[in-house]
Amino acid sequence: MLEPYREKVIVLPFRIRRHQNEDAVQRSVEQWATHHGLLADTSALSRFRRHRITSLMTAGCDTADADVAELVVEVATLAFLLDDQQNNAARTHRAAAYDRLNTQLCAVILGTDVKGEDNPMVTALSDVLERLRQRAAPDWHSRFRRNLTLALDGHRAENTFRRKACIPDASMFPALRRDASFCYPLLDMLELCRGTPIPSAVHDSRSYQAIREAIADIMCWTNDVHSLHMELAAGEPMNYVTVLQHTEARTTAQAVAEVCRRIDHRVKDALAARRELDALLTRLALPRRVQESVASCVSGFESWAGRMEEWDRTGTNRFDLSTIGTSGLPSYVEDLLPR
Repeated sequence: MLEPYREKVIVLPFRIRRHQNEDAVQRSVEQWATHHGLLADTSALSRFRRHRITSLMTAGCDTADADVAELVVEVATLAFLLDDQQNNAARTHRAAAYDRLNTQLCAVILGTDVKGEDNPMVTALSDVLERLRQRAAPDWHSRFRRNLTLALDGHRAENTFRRKACIPDASMFPALRRDASFCYPLLDMLELCRGTPIPSAVHDSRSYQAIREAIADIMCWTNDVHSLHMELAAGEPMNYVTVLQHTEARTTAQAVAEVCRRIDHRVKDALAARRELDALLTRLALPRRVQESVASCVSGFESWAGRMEEWDRTGTNRFDLSTIGTSGLPSYVEDLLPR
């Protein structure tokens, strides 16, 4: 029985925060998703509520105004739904349909008009990008678009392994998983919640980038442990546990233990980078409000990672084995692939 790995507690030394307007944010996101056709009917809405994406994402932006928190959850909703479409394409043998969707989304990110396209994923992303353009500084927006493209490129790279039914080498897997996870654009969104832009001298620093990378790895690998039973049932190769089993000849238990050990190492990396960042802020002598904004941002990253671990185990139905039907697809997956 592999399902108990979903319940495995992975101890992370991060304080988890909650947004006081979480319910209002959830209602607004539901209206947005329904308006754009991401949720086709009341049954889809009910399934979406059981995912509890809002309770995960607002842990990283607990002090943000509700309208900004809504944008964070909307981007995360798109990321989760796109991940579902990868699974949908694999299980229903429609690789070309997913590739078309990926290409359309890349075009939207680049600012190209996708004429005549009314796919819900495309229209919803266009809406989010336009609202962010009105709110965010040009340099932030450029970086966000770049990281969205990185995630979509990562999906294509992952799909190469899925379609060949092969498993990537352990040395290349972390970067591949990290890029495709959508963690970087979501970290960008959590930065936007702070109100005060992160200065380039901070954002581009070795310590700040090390924190972002470590948080992404912690979240991805934690998820790989908790979702292992689902992904083995679906024949999914993009899981760190599975990768270590095959490339390092480990048992499942040994591979899980090794992934947890590596998570602990990345936690230590993140904490060390935060100490280094504190020293950098002191050297730069930035205004107090800027230093506080940076510290709040990093705390938000940590809260989000901590909530992911908790959410995986107890906060969502997304990893319930009982949701998988005879097709191999979880029952919550909406078919949003182009026709």
